Amino acid sequence: MGIFTTTAGSAILLVAAIILFIVLCYKNVHTGIAAIASALIVSLGTNDGVIVSMFSTFTGGVGTFVVGMFAVFSTAGLLGFLMQETGASLTIGKKFIKLLGVNRAPYILALTTSVLLIAGVGTYVFVMVALAAALMEAADLPRRIGLISCVGIAPAISFCMPIANVPNSLPGIFLGTSAFGAPVLSIATGCVGLVLFFIYLRMLVNQARKLKQGYDGPRSSAMTEEEEQDLPKFGTSLLALASVLVVAVILSNAPEEWGIDSNAAVALAQLVGSLVLIVCNWEKCKKKIGINKIFSKGATDMWPFLVLAGCVMGFGLVIQKTACFQVIIDWVFGLELNPYISAWISIAIVAGLCADGISAMMMWLPIFGQQYIAMGVDPQALHRLLVSTTQTFDSLPHSQSTATSLAAFGISHKEGYKDIFVTTVIIPCIFSLFCMIMCIIFYPA
Repeated sequence: MGIFTTTAGSAILLVAAIILFIVLCYKNVHTGIAAIASALIVSLGTNDGVIVSMFSTFTGGVGTFVVGMFAVFSTAGLLGFLMQETGASLTIGKKFIKLLGVNRAPYILALTTSVLLIAGVGTYVFVMVALAAALMEAADLPRRIGLISCVGIAPAISFCMPIANVPNSLPGIFLGTSAFGAPVLSIATGCVGLVLFFIYLRMLVNQARKLKQGYDGPRSSAMTEEEEQDLPKFGTSLLALASVLVVAVILSNAPEEWGIDSNAAVALAQLVGSLVLIVCNWEKCKKKIGINKIFSKGATDMWPFLVLAGCVMGFGLVIQKTACFQVIIDWVFGLELNPYISAWISIAIVAGLCADGISAMMMWLPIFGQQYIAMGVDPQALHRLLVSTTQTFDSLPHSQSTATSLAAFGISHKEGYKDIFVTTVIIPCIFSLFCMIMCIIFYPA
């Protein structure tokens, strides 16, 4: 065993790799390159060695992510492209601003994002980019506020509320629980997160107004009267998003014999939404945009982000091969604390190491799930604690979701990560701790 493959040696390399990843991201180095460089350092601390770690574990992680999310990213790119090119996103933005006022643009984005999240659209970020740009320009607010309006509300909706989505479904495989179990605990935890999120969002808006920080993205040219008339109707534009919601809900509850998993449900829903836009804007799609361009450019728009996120996942898998990873988990599990407290600590640490909430669940559940049930904790309460706590440290700078969200909005880590940290790390820490306390009081082990 080499010096770097010991627990201490691999821990030093892990810390160095994460620091390198953060520094490179802040230096505007491509996130995929940062992930490769960091994984290379970590690989020196694995028993598998550099060659196996980089050409098997790392690339296997990239491949697994691409295979699993290819259809979702492709249809998300198609839907986002059509929302922008047909003018549907601009139509919705203009209508919402007219109804609710330009100063409520961030809340309009948060509301629309919530609808997509409830529908199970995991790639909601890509769908919201075009709408966010239009609304932030109209409201004359910085792009980062549009980013936070969309990204910041996700933890409280997707990982707290009792809805049928991937995060809420996964624990049931190991714990025998339901996505709708412990609803009062679930809703209470989500409400804590929502209140904190909206307080912070309002603070950001007020701060931007006070400092006279306006829209900082590429500006759309002033629309002529002809262009205004060429915009699609609000009803047909909203119909596309509504169709995504309805189809996602239906397919998420489809019989098992249909063979439709959660990713397939989301991909098919986004495809249906895209087809609705094409049908409702057929003349424009055929003559002005071009059907070939729609599928050639739209469907491939998100492929670079797909590979980028896969690289970050590959980095996370290499981390899991180090000696220090299992030692840290074993240490936490050996703490003589209330089971819910030790569960919170262990989940949070795994989330930070995996840099992904879903990956953290899949790492934690097979190792600890049944052991905690045997200790007498309530399965549904553990389910809620697990799902909410995976959001604590899964959004550190080396997180694939963080990297993807920033890249999609065209914002660097330096420009936008501080606000992401508050809304996707600090706030989830607070609402997950609230969930833990409620578990101890109302679901004693």
